Amino acid sequence: MPVVGVVLDTAALLAYANGDERVGEQVAMVADYGRVALIPATCLASAYRDVVNDGWNLLDLLVNHEHTLVSPLEGDDCPVLGGWARTLGLDTAHAAIEAAAHPVVPLMTSQRDLLSQFLPKEWPIIGV
Repeated sequence: MPVVGVVLDTAALLAYANGDERVGEQVAMVADYGRVALIPATCLASAYRDVVNDGWNLLDLLVNHEHTLVSPLEGDDCPVLGGWARTLGLDTAHAAIEAAAHPVVPLMTSQRDLLSQFLPKEWPIIGV
């Protein structure tokens, strides 16, 4: 499995679909180091649900980038995911679990305050 350099949650995906260059810069930076940007499947589905205008095309572009990887929802994740989703929502909880599964991998999100309840205080979170 490729080395993960960043996890992108729904907010990051929507920011990218709306032209936020910071997300693309993060993907480019991890690609420069031979790593991938991990996109939890629940975040991707939520982003496709909420995207507006031409954002679908940008999400398609991001998902098909050689340095992104969509991570499936695994059965073993469901007990923790279900508990965390009560506060974070299903998609953000999935992103938090993926970040936690890859020690000290930054999570790109707009949910810093909520995530700090579940991830260690010093976890690297990149705001969007």
